[in-house]
Amino acid sequence: MTPPADPAAPRRPLRAALLDDLQRFLSARVERLPWHDAQRLGAALGGLAWSLAGRDRRRALDHLAIAFPELPEAERGALARRSFAHFGTMLGESLWLAGHDAADVRRVVELDGWSEVAAARAEGRPVMILTGHCGNWELLAAALNVRGLAMSVVARGLHEPGLQETLLALRARFGTRTIVRGAPGAARELLRAMRGGGALGMLIDQDTDVEGVWVKFFGRPAWTPVGAAELALRFRAVVLPTFIERRPDGSHSARIEPRVELATDPVVATQQMTDRIERQIRRVPEQWVWMHRRWRRSPQPAG
Repeated sequence: MTPPADPAAPRRPLRAALLDDLQRFLSARVERLPWHDAQRLGAALGGLAWSLAGRDRRRALDHLAIAFPELPEAERGALARRSFAHFGTMLGESLWLAGHDAADVRRVVELDGWSEVAAARAEGRPVMILTGHCGNWELLAAALNVRGLAMSVVARGLHEPGLQETLLALRARFGTRTIVRGAPGAARELLRAMRGGGALGMLIDQDTDVEGVWVKFFGRPAWTPVGAAELALRFRAVVLPTFIERRPDGSHSARIEPRVELATDPVVATQQMTDRIERQIRRVPEQWVWMHRRWRRSPQPAG
């Protein structure tokens, strides 16, 4: 299926330049800070965003009302605020990572479930790491690859060239190769990552302009990329739901869950994948990006 019509977002050169300048300013300072100071600074920036970004704040509150209608409005408001603080904290952590190494990643992340990867390797099958924008997904990729997974990840390109360059460099620092969706040669890179028992990371919890299907997400139809399911079925990949959570002490817990036995229908398989992501979001709802327009489109009426 092809995605419903949706106009491309306009490029904003001034905004891009300002964001690039801000990123460079923060990076030069945050990477020198102690871990917890970087987290505190990030959380403060998240609080500032909550105060200033009215559109994103309203969007987060609207989405939480869809996902958790049973919660009182005050609880949803507190949850949304914590989500902004989480996203800011993630920014601080990611900027900190740019000045640190694999030993530092191992120090702040405890990784469980590696036996699932070992079992897939023993079978000679490729691994698909299924995750979403849960917790600090950039730190998750680093933690997996410093352990030796050699995973590539699929991601969309950013409109801000400076931010894009910084993000790609951060991933590469810890052995993560980025396959930019829609870039020349991206399809070949995807196939290469799957062949020969390789590893590929896929995040399928956003409404993006790619081939997709309608599946239920928190009880409502959501346009969801179908490519992960199609690749996994084509290459008989072992699909491992994998997530990371920030603990109260500021460290992280990453968890590789048992494999998902996918249905042979890509639509059903995509629903299975989405269900695993939703389950993780329900575990730690403040560590998901509620400001993202997950339900920005609706299915067209039949007929």
